[in-house]
Amino acid sequence: MERGNIIKWLFLGLAIMLFFQFGQPLLFGDGTDKRQPLDDVVAQSAPLERASEQACTIEGDRFKAELSTRGGSLRHLWLTEPRYQNAKTKQPTDLVTTSMDSRMPLRTDLRLPGDAAQQQVPFNELDWSLTAQDGKSCTFTYADDATRLTKIVAATGKPYEMTVALTVENLAAEPRKHRLTVEQTSWRTRKETEGGFLTPISEWATETVAATSEKTERQHPDAFEPGDFKDKEFTAEKWRRVPGEGRFAAVASSYFSKLVLPLEGPAPHAETLIEEPSPSWPGAWGETWKRVAETGKPLKNDERFGHIYRGRLAYPEAELPPKGSATYKVLSYTGPKERDLLAAVGPKEADGKGDASEVINLGWFSPIAKVLIAYLRILFNVVGSWGWAIVFLTVTVRVLLFPLSLQQIKSTAAMRKLKPEMDAVNERYKDDAAQRGLAMQELWRKNKVANPLVGCFPMLLQMPVWFALYTALQTAVELYHTPFGPFIPDLSAPGKYFIIPIVLGASSFIQQKLMPPQGDPAQQKMMLYLMPGIFTAMMLFLPAGLGVYMLTNTWLGIAQQVGVERYLKTREQGVSGIEVREKASGGDEKSTPALGKGKARVRG
Repeated sequence: MERGNIIKWLFLGLAIMLFFQFGQPLLFGDGTDKRQPLDDVVAQSAPLERASEQACTIEGDRFKAELSTRGGSLRHLWLTEPRYQNAKTKQPTDLVTTSMDSRMPLRTDLRLPGDAAQQQVPFNELDWSLTAQDGKSCTFTYADDATRLTKIVAATGKPYEMTVALTVENLAAEPRKHRLTVEQTSWRTRKETEGGFLTPISEWATETVAATSEKTERQHPDAFEPGDFKDKEFTAEKWRRVPGEGRFAAVASSYFSKLVLPLEGPAPHAETLIEEPSPSWPGAWGETWKRVAETGKPLKNDERFGHIYRGRLAYPEAELPPKGSATYKVLSYTGPKERDLLAAVGPKEADGKGDASEVINLGWFSPIAKVLIAYLRILFNVVGSWGWAIVFLTVTVRVLLFPLSLQQIKSTAAMRKLKPEMDAVNERYKDDAAQRGLAMQELWRKNKVANPLVGCFPMLLQMPVWFALYTALQTAVELYHTPFGPFIPDLSAPGKYFIIPIVLGASSFIQQKLMPPQGDPAQQKMMLYLMPGIFTAMMLFLPAGLGVYMLTNTWLGIAQQVGVERYLKTREQGVSGIEVREKASGGDEKSTPALGKGKARVRG
């Protein structure tokens, strides 16, 4: 496929992308003035008069957590490892980003949905009593005439892990019902989660993940538009439920995740919900809706617009007889998406589905990406540098794919050699596309040159590997705040002084000069400057780790191109240096033998 045709397809793809992003909402609307059909549970979920709040602190392995007696939920979780500190404030990163009591992580709601009778507790947002704390665990209790609850949150001794154990006792003289849900949450504004044009995936781009015995589903806000709640996947409470027994529910950003996994109790469901602001929400969220009503501007255009990402385990309804009790236990992991740590989270099942590393989103080519990441870690253990590990990983991949690249390089060289004849054919049949195609096919056949489409086939075979490598590096928390050399203080962020974009753009320009595209001169000139310009613009925003990969890959491509073309040129010169001599047919006259049967002498 000619480079000119490739660039046409690139522009077509860009036009389609821009249409779906900007044109479609203008033509068909995007639901910005419609509200999600969610019942308002904020006002009815807590008593009108609240008890004074107390805090309890847990010092765990690589984290510090603070919990509150209001709901017995998590208020803060700071990552104490220096590499995960906030790049701007130089303070430990707090992974708790919600602030409403009804949307806090590790909530343990017990009420059945709706107005069901014989509820075990009067509210979901209970005011607990802090009855014990020792720096490693917090014990909360709640009691009324009908119920006694004990909730113990404790560090497990493993990085970023805590257990939540809940005991429910029925003190009433009649049976009472409850339904336990435990959730993880995260609030992110649109500005935090969305990247701009030619910018990378945001560090805080967030999704919900629900894993069950049947499958794993990842969801983004577009799966929770107002019209989506009519789909069969949604429950009566408007949560999206994944079929099967719940293995874990989570909210996850590019480098961090918050999971909750069942340890004891009946098998729960795994459910997710991505919620937009509601008019009755307290503080800035409610004010946003009021301002929308006053100005008439779409809510999603407000700079404070965002979503609360929620993932929960929903246990089946249970009825306790008088003096009866039930015990539940879940495990939470709130921390970076380090593969070794996630692989050790939770109990391992016979089918191997206890591995929480599935929360890492490696895209369509995840099997390839997993192999590349595993090899990258091996290289790091050998060289001791993530930057050099990326370099050697790129070298390895390029060498393994060289047989495919070789055919493409040969095809490009052959097509360039035939350029004068191809230009003549294009000029001769410029008004007859069918005849021009036939003549071009005959020209390629006579010169034993493969069809350009065949030459592009090896490049297409490489695409899954390149996409997998790109995704693997984009989501590798190992690169987070990791320096490489004087100009790259962080492999997960753009480098300093635009060194990588400039060098990559210059390298791409050299590569274009060595491999000029086929087509008219104007098209060649456009490609000569357009492709380096695109690479330079991309690397202004992409993480430096991807820049190291792209730069290494470009230099290897140049080296392969030069090496192969020199080899082919040497072979051509060797063939052209062979002279076929004629054999005499009597006297001084020589007759010419059949080609290949006479003696050949190489010119000195």
